[in-house]
Amino acid sequence: MLNSSCRGVRMANDFSRYLAENSRFQSYLYSYPHKTAYRHFAEKIDLATLWQAERRNALFLYTHIPFCELKCAYCNLFTISKPQAELVERYLVQLSNEAEVLREVLGTFHFANYAVGGGTPSILSLPQLDSLFDIYTNVMGVDLQAVPGSFEVSPDTLDAEKIRYLAGRGIQRLSIGIQSFIEAEARAMGRVQPQAETDALLDGIANAGFPVFNLDLIYGIAGQTEESWLASLRRAVSFAPDELFLYPLYVRPLTALHRKTVALATHADIRRRLYALACDFLQARGYVQDSMRLFRRVASAPARSTEYSCQEDGMIGLGVNARSYTRDVHYSTEYAVAKANVAAIVQQYVDKPRAAFAQADYGIRLSEDDRRRRYLIKSILKAQGLERTHYREVFGTDAGSDFPDLDTLLQLGLAQQEGNFLRLTAEGMAHSDLIGHWFISPEVGHKMQEYVPR
Repeated sequence: MLNSSCRGVRMANDFSRYLAENSRFQSYLYSYPHKTAYRHFAEKIDLATLWQAERRNALFLYTHIPFCELKCAYCNLFTISKPQAELVERYLVQLSNEAEVLREVLGTFHFANYAVGGGTPSILSLPQLDSLFDIYTNVMGVDLQAVPGSFEVSPDTLDAEKIRYLAGRGIQRLSIGIQSFIEAEARAMGRVQPQAETDALLDGIANAGFPVFNLDLIYGIAGQTEESWLASLRRAVSFAPDELFLYPLYVRPLTALHRKTVALATHADIRRRLYALACDFLQARGYVQDSMRLFRRVASAPARSTEYSCQEDGMIGLGVNARSYTRDVHYSTEYAVAKANVAAIVQQYVDKPRAAFAQADYGIRLSEDDRRRRYLIKSILKAQGLERTHYREVFGTDAGSDFPDLDTLLQLGLAQQEGNFLRLTAEGMAHSDLIGHWFISPEVGHKMQEYVPR
């Protein structure tokens, strides 16, 4: 048997080789286990029984609106472009039915945070937005003026009237995907964003009084240069967003970019340089890094409840592709990318009998090991880092004993110990995707590899 010193050297060598042999730009591990590890359960799960023993005093409510005006060339999200009006109306009715069943299933509960995503929720008309928020207030008991909530919008489905409406409803965080301020780069992503119209919308959002205004950009676009990337960053900060999400471009199967086999500069790999430029640029202008992708203005308070803990508390998802989390079970509808498959799943949802919402038939059961890995991944990839004493309180063991590779991160200078917290260094943050994937369990990793995009 190797002594501990030899094992440490071997793990450090293994991880160094892993870093050297793989691009640090892997899929965005915002959840664990990944949805590609979900499968049909052997038997349907009764949700009332599942939730009975769960903490329900600080839940997160997520609603998925699977509709867009157009589908961006890079997008592999679960969404349908240009939906028929009747389908959108039926979908909203079914959301209400699902919410009513879940209210009965949960019994006593409280939502500490919520988000409306997609797709593009701002594709909904004002009356349809009223219908959506009526579900929140009248069915799920969410005080929109008091509970922190986030709402996603896009330039092609937003106008001044909707901005005023959403601000009046109490939305605390408005997030808009711009991706690039360079019109040629936007077109390469399948987007049409006339500068004058986009500027007017962003001015309107900045002046509407949302506690947090988030703006998304993408780097690694075909034809993008250091100069054009800095130009987009300068334009972005001129609107004083409280948050900036910077996403490296990934070309995924079944997307328009993948089908067209567009030649991208990502293998050079220009994304490393663009990421470094963004870090320096934003930090010099009063932004702090919260994760590999998220930068916050120092003066801005995040629009999130301190009640909710993503590592421990549960989540309720409404609509297709909206995931729900308990401690031991994650579940949702099936996932797809191709338009025909997405449309079929949406149709199944709107045709679903009311009683069927009381059961889950697709998802994953978490082992004790995966519960620990989830906690680790959800902690270490954020600036706050892994709180060792809290990990021990939750699991009764030491994180370093459960995951010896944490010492490897320290040895390689990718993490540092700061009191009770283990936090990634700047270099470690830059390798977040690789680090996150390193801690995926073999069982979950095998399921992800087996998954065939559809």
